[in-house]
Amino acid sequence: MIDLLNDHTIPVAANISWLQRQDDEEGRFLRLISWQGRFKDSFEVASEKMADVAHGECHQGLFVATTEGELLGTRHTRDPEELLAMLDRALSAWPNRRTQLEAFELGEVKREEAFDWAYPEGGLVLHQSYVDLERKFDLRPQDWRKDGHNIDFVWITREEMQSIVPETITLNESFALVEPVRSRLVRFHLLDMVRGETHPWKPDALEDVKIELTPYLQSDNKIELKITGRVRLCEKGEWCSAPSRQSPWGRGEMCCMMNERGFHAELLGYAAFNTKVREFSRFDLVAIGTRWGGTTFNVRSDDTEPGPMGIAFTIAGDEPRDRTPPHARPTTYYGA
Repeated sequence: MIDLLNDHTIPVAANISWLQRQDDEEGRFLRLISWQGRFKDSFEVASEKMADVAHGECHQGLFVATTEGELLGTRHTRDPEELLAMLDRALSAWPNRRTQLEAFELGEVKREEAFDWAYPEGGLVLHQSYVDLERKFDLRPQDWRKDGHNIDFVWITREEMQSIVPETITLNESFALVEPVRSRLVRFHLLDMVRGETHPWKPDALEDVKIELTPYLQSDNKIELKITGRVRLCEKGEWCSAPSRQSPWGRGEMCCMMNERGFHAELLGYAAFNTKVREFSRFDLVAIGTRWGGTTFNVRSDDTEPGPMGIAFTIAGDEPRDRTPPHARPTTYYGA
């Protein structure tokens, strides 16, 4: 499947949470494709509707389209065989396309400023993983929900990174993780996104947060640090989730209401900091604890009881995929 995509398409992965309502070229392009695929509109009708940012609909999906937005295939699925069949149908539709009849060079996309990310060159970028941990009594269905996992990326600017470790340190004397790094790490990344997505914690959800770094070894230009901490996070709300596919109820007929979500966890990690260039060569951190509840899009309506969850962080690689922005809006992310 990977070879098929690379040989015949330009693969694109985009976070639709905000893109579906962006008032820019990128947002309009997504809506043009999705109105045809998810909502079965014609290319002409979709073209008329693509400027609408107040549609109130979810435009999530898997689509194959021309560079002018003509839909060739779509299938909203986690099944690789169903996806492969859709790709075959899309390639078969290519000879009959009405757009992109000639080759042309793709230019830069003009994005709405509030959604335009700038990679933190020279900063600290972490790859993050979410996973449910083993349960003593496991009542989850024998499907993808039992093996769910997800990833995200943490972006810390160079200036923020260099402020984490003070100029002068004393071995075995702990110091707190600085703001705004502490709040950003907790509010935007210690989330339950194992199965889906969710919004950041509200500031008052941080009932008890303590994250410290303790330098335990120093040699030449290198300081090695131990990271420890705890978080007690809890938030009240009203989150309505559509019934599952196994439910006899259809979309809009019934709401699975959730009124609380939380995560109590302990943190442990190790880091290495070069004092000469003032940057990290190692930053490994895990948060292990108990999550409960759910929100509209994190697919927990059938799994709201307390359960063990793990979150891990490590320095990201240098591949293009490692420059993926965090699951957030730049304006709120850097304001945390």
